[in-house]
Amino acid sequence: MKSAIRPPGPLARALVRTHAEPLLLVDLAQLAVRDASPAMGPLLGYTHQQLIRMQPGEIFSPADMRQLAAWLKSPAASRRRAWRANCQRADGSRLHIDGHFSRIAGEDGLLLWTATHPGTPAGRASDDLQAVFAHLPGMAYQVLQSADGTVTLPYVSAQAAQLLGIQAKSLRARPERFVDLILDADRPDYLARLAEAGGVPMSFNWEGRIRVRAWKDVKWVNLRVRRRDTPDGTLWDGIMLNVTQSREAEAEIRRQRAQLAALTAHVESAKEAERLHLAREVHDDLGGNLTAIKIGLAGLLRRLPPDDADLHRRTAYLVDILDQTFEATRRIAASLRPPVLDFGIVSALEWQIERFSRTTGITCTFKPPTESVSLAADAAISVFRIVQEALTNVAKHAHATRVTVTLGIDGTDLVACVTDNGQGLSAERADHAGGGFGVLGMSERAAGLGGTLIVAPAPRRGTRVGLRVPLDAVQTKA
Repeated sequence: MKSAIRPPGPLARALVRTHAEPLLLVDLAQLAVRDASPAMGPLLGYTHQQLIRMQPGEIFSPADMRQLAAWLKSPAASRRRAWRANCQRADGSRLHIDGHFSRIAGEDGLLLWTATHPGTPAGRASDDLQAVFAHLPGMAYQVLQSADGTVTLPYVSAQAAQLLGIQAKSLRARPERFVDLILDADRPDYLARLAEAGGVPMSFNWEGRIRVRAWKDVKWVNLRVRRRDTPDGTLWDGIMLNVTQSREAEAEIRRQRAQLAALTAHVESAKEAERLHLAREVHDDLGGNLTAIKIGLAGLLRRLPPDDADLHRRTAYLVDILDQTFEATRRIAASLRPPVLDFGIVSALEWQIERFSRTTGITCTFKPPTESVSLAADAAISVFRIVQEALTNVAKHAHATRVTVTLGIDGTDLVACVTDNGQGLSAERADHAGGGFGVLGMSERAAGLGGTLIVAPAPRRGTRVGLRVPLDAVQTKA
């Protein structure tokens, strides 16, 4: 049966009651707080009457109590011991206070705890640091996980009210309230990231949405946290920033880019339709008229006097000009839209490569796919135009003597590459490879297909232009 608690003697009472520093008289044998100096109550947030009715375990953490018990059993128990206490305050927060324990002569079983640095507790910033925190665009906080698994918030800056709609005091008293604020869709990711970072000292960033019930609002917040081990457990130092505006700006940028991509695709589609229309006009109308002229000219040529050499020479000159005009008409129509596109992308690329070699004198090799590739009309035109533009760039800038064009299937993607052996890209040119209008046009076409375009140095020398698009987005639909 536990004996009655004996009140402290006059010496101990006088020492505690008259001392200006925060002091606590603790009886570990009876598990009781025997007395406290006037400065201790405001530090912990309790009245004097509340303190002297409390047990040490209600103030000190379980880890602190174990350390004290071990110290009392050690030979060093007769000496004063420096000690940092992890204290429970009246508002539910934890406060780390530097101080020391010592015995009182003539008072068996009584320990005097003196708080030597109550103004700079671990877990709360100093006055200067708190002033810095007060001007941060977010909320600074600390999370402490003790050895027994208890989770507390030793420090939460006043910005909690502005960011979360919760007073810092309330959040410290109930740390789980923050997790409750996280949207259901984002909470698993937060908990998973926290678990990943729980094993070793590390930092992690997390971004997600919280619901501020006070304002019926949803905010995007970014958490930047650093984990470190302390004698009192695992401490997380963090800052929480409101990134709603930047998230909304990113969403607006993505929306505008999507609109621009859609507009670009529409413009390219309209251009291809206009090219097709012009090609047909040139082929049908102009070509038909030229054919009629040639037939009529041939009839007139047969009726010329055989002995009029000058007239025969002039007529032959007109026939020659007419043949050149026919060739120009076919060339213009093919440039607007090669008729060979109607026979598929492989045939179109073979035609383009043969034409490129003939007009530039650069050796060009084509490596077609090993399996059949059937692309939708719009997709075939886009792939053709990208390869065509890449070859044009080779002719203009590469100073190459050999070009290789490949078309194939890589997994679920259609891949096209144009590789030359020219002067290649210097570091500066590589950084600006996407800045030309030709490359921008190719990139926009690739994006319109849901794919990507890469311009990079070739493995040995020269430049490589690579196109990769999802096959299911460009294949002919059954």
